[in-house]
Amino acid sequence: MKLSFLNTVWMSQLIPAGLIIVAGVLTTRLGKSMLSRMEHRDQVRGLPARRTTVYRLLNSVLRYLVDFIVVVMVLDRFHVQTTSIVASAGIIGLAVSFGAQGLVQDVVTGLFLLYEDQFAVGDVITLPNLSLSGTVQEVGIRITRLTGSSGEEVIVPNRLILEVQNHSRGQTTVSVTVPISPWEDPSRVRLSLESAVKAVADRAPGAAVTGITGFASGQVLWLVTAPVTYQQQSSIDRLLKEKIAQALYQNTITLAGMLPKGLPHGQDPISSQ
Repeated sequence: MKLSFLNTVWMSQLIPAGLIIVAGVLTTRLGKSMLSRMEHRDQVRGLPARRTTVYRLLNSVLRYLVDFIVVVMVLDRFHVQTTSIVASAGIIGLAVSFGAQGLVQDVVTGLFLLYEDQFAVGDVITLPNLSLSGTVQEVGIRITRLTGSSGEEVIVPNRLILEVQNHSRGQTTVSVTVPISPWEDPSRVRLSLESAVKAVADRAPGAAVTGITGFASGQVLWLVTAPVTYQQQSSIDRLLKEKIAQALYQNTITLAGMLPKGLPHGQDPISSQ
């Protein structure tokens, strides 16, 4: 009789418990949708990437918080004393300190990463101690998600992040060494390289001709540099080399190893004088 009564009570609470779970799922999805719209709006406006990081962190916190509330409410529907669970927080804390130290370290480290703004969503970073590089997709309270160079997703527990190299902040330099024939007039070479620099001025405003950096066997080494961001590095390097090649061709500047124009093939430039 008593068992039958308990079964009846439990069955009567299944529907309310189910509704609580559904409401929790809908709340999580609604919150995620709202945060995604806010993130997209800020990206369109060009606001700092740190705001995107905060939105994704809030999404993670919302998920954990709603799950906790749902569990407590469902247990309460089945007359489980949830107040005793909260009251036993000291015992739980002791268990966590021994059995879930990694989780606590993940959360604490994640909070410090956000507070110190070591990196944000969209930054390209390297984690030297893990030999990992990638683009940050999410900074959560427990994990950080990266996208690797091949497009793979890498999930890193926050406690393992001991050192960060952020390539997206500050500038790096693209350096192009141009080996020129020693028979070329340096003033003509400089004018040619400066015309190449002007051609990339809209993409790399700080590009400049450094000048002659050294001499080697049969060549004079000229250097052209351009300050760029990490994301621009490869594209500006290719563009600068293309414009340099175009300028040298248009001004008939001879690269090292090539015979000066008008000299018969195989003839020594020294003996021809």
